[in-house]
Amino acid sequence: MADFKGQTVRLIAKIVNVRSHRQFLNRASRAELRGQFRDDVAIVEASDGGEVEVKMLKDVKIDAPYIEVIGQVVDERTIKMMGCVQLGLNVDMKLANDVVEVWHDPKFASMF
Repeated sequence: MADFKGQTVRLIAKIVNVRSHRQFLNRASRAELRGQFRDDVAIVEASDGGEVEVKMLKDVKIDAPYIEVIGQVVDERTIKMMGCVQLGLNVDMKLANDVVEVWHDPKFASMF
């Protein structure tokens, strides 16, 4: 992500932990996710298995563990959320990662 610092990106991810008022909710379950985030940070697992810190929008409501984050890259491990698409309870993260790899492969630049 360091190559995209300052740019707006989309990241398919699974919420792993939520830091709420300096406390962690471990291994976020669907029930734990329900509700609002208030200036919180979520730790998400990207499709390549790496962890990313997402600075959540104030009062964003998330009811599913899989999301697509639209946001600005702050640094190599942090995205500031601008929007969010809820993807549901199950996402094939390997397939999502394969799409990302093809998207950024120079061999396919003319297709994207």
